[in-house]
Amino acid sequence: MKGKIPNLREQHKAATRQEIARFAVGLFLKQGFVNTTIDQIVEPLGIAKRTFFRYFSTKEDLVLAWFEEKTPALVRELGDRPVQENPFEAVCATLSSLLVRYDANPGSALAMMRLTKETPSLVGRDLEKRMIWEQALAAALVERVGQKTMSLLKARIVVGTAMTAFTAALDEWYAGGGKLKLRPIVEKAFSMAGTP
Repeated sequence: MKGKIPNLREQHKAATRQEIARFAVGLFLKQGFVNTTIDQIVEPLGIAKRTFFRYFSTKEDLVLAWFEEKTPALVRELGDRPVQENPFEAVCATLSSLLVRYDANPGSALAMMRLTKETPSLVGRDLEKRMIWEQALAAALVERVGQKTMSLLKARIVVGTAMTAFTAALDEWYAGGGKLKLRPIVEKAFSMAGTP
């Protein structure tokens, strides 16, 4: 699957968006989501509120920016998996690529999960993000194996099963305070889910 190469302007916009989101998330983790105002985000960055709203519609969008940006990469990764690989295993391997973020900084990942789970306005947005990932990955799975081999319904079941196992593993890790290694929990969850 080939994507178009972003031009310099698009690259600059993406970098600005990432910078705003990264700074805002740091504030959210330090002083809480509700206690952080948009003014506290834009003033230190030297940008106007109007500029902020060109990139983000709401504060919630800041927290979920990484997930939105990751969707095309996940779709590409699934498309690049070996064709002979079992579809369920391909989806599991694709989702496992997200663990790099958790492995690199488990404390930060745990804090982000806490922020997402304990802020009511973010809970629904998190579910929305998962639904977007499921739809995108299901469409990519059908494209990968072909419509004659797999219907969209079957692909949604395969992806949904893998996503449910992945989410259950994240919840298990979170409930344990992030003390255990996440990767083995995810692998166990995928194994328990089996091939649908």
